[in-house]
Order: sequence, then structure tokens, then C-alpha cells
Amino acid sequence: MGDVIAIGPLLIRTSWMIWFAAGVGGYLFWWAVWTGSSEQRRAIEQLFIDGVSIYILVWKLSPAIADPSLLWRNPLGVLYLPGGSKGVLWGMAASAAMIVFRTYRRNISWHVVANSFIAVYLGAHFIYYLFERQYGKLMSHSSLFFRHPIHLYQLLLSVLVMLWMIGRRKPIERVDGPYWFFAVWGVGQWLIWMIAR
Repeated sequence: MGDVIAIGPLLIRTSWMIWFAAGVGGYLFWWAVWTGSSEQRRAIEQLFIDGVSIYILVWKLSPAIADPSLLWRNPLGVLYLPGGSKGVLWGMAASAAMIVFRTYRRNISWHVVANSFIAVYLGAHFIYYLFERQYGKLMSHSSLFFRHPIHLYQLLLSVLVMLWMIGRRKPIERVDGPYWFFAVWGVGQWLIWMIAR
């Protein structure tokens, strides 16, 4: 897959398309395992929308935040300059702060919010590694792959944890969900790191 896809005069980065597809996949998985009320679901959806909007806004405006003189020296630069790694961090921090504030103000259960974000993350992680190919160190024995296929290990881990989440009764409403997820996910990532790095 190339770096960009041309649709008429429009050039779209494939990495952006993968991130978009991952976000949609994460939302669909969360929607599939949701068992709460429709009112609560709409409140969580609004948190997702607000969080993504704040992230994109802060990320895109981060060059002007870092260097305010850009606004009068090159105002159009804000439109085409990328946010960079600082913009990513600032966007994540602003989005997280907004989500915490809104969750507290709207009196939404913290474990429901945490489990919802875990479900979205799992679905997005699975879709991302369907398209993203990553390889680790050379394999010591002959096989189909010369190097450890990290993306396949990540896909397997995603599938196992997603099946575990689906198999639990009312997974979004369980208070112990985040603890079990971080324990299982942490061990899985550690094993992948030990095997493939």
C-alpha cells in the first residue's frame, strides 16, 4: 500500500485512513458489547465525540500554540502545518482533561467510561494491526516468516481479549473490568516484547 491515495486532486495519507478505520472499528466493537441504557450510551458517545474534537483542534493548532507569532507572520500556516509529536501529546492531555471533567460533571460511572474506552481501544487496535505490518527480530528457525510478525501477535492478543470481553456478562458495567484488562493486556504485551523484540 502506498503512502498516499489520490482521489482526483485530493491526496489522502494511507496512515490517516488506517487510523480512521481503526476508530470506526473501535466504535463498532463498543457498540456491539454495550448492554446499558440508550441514554447512558448517548452520554458516552458524546464523550467520544468531544474528546476526538478537542484532540484534533489542539493537535492542529499546536504550531500556533507553541509559536503564537505564526498567527500574524503566516496565518495560513496553521491550516497546512502538521501538529507534530508535541501536538499529539497536548491533544491527548486536553482530551483526557475534558473527558475527566465532563464525566465528573455529568455524574457518569467511572467504570462504565473506563470499560467503554477499553472496548473502543480493543476494536481500534485489532483494525489497526490488520493493515499495519510490523516485524521484530530474526527468527532462529526456518518458517514462513524470516522475522517475528509482531502484527500477527498483536492481532492474536486483540482477538483473545475481545473474545474474553464478549464472553463476560455485561462487560461494560463490570467494576472489575479495567483491572482484569490491564492485567491480561500487560502480560500479553510483555510476552510479545520478550519474544519478538
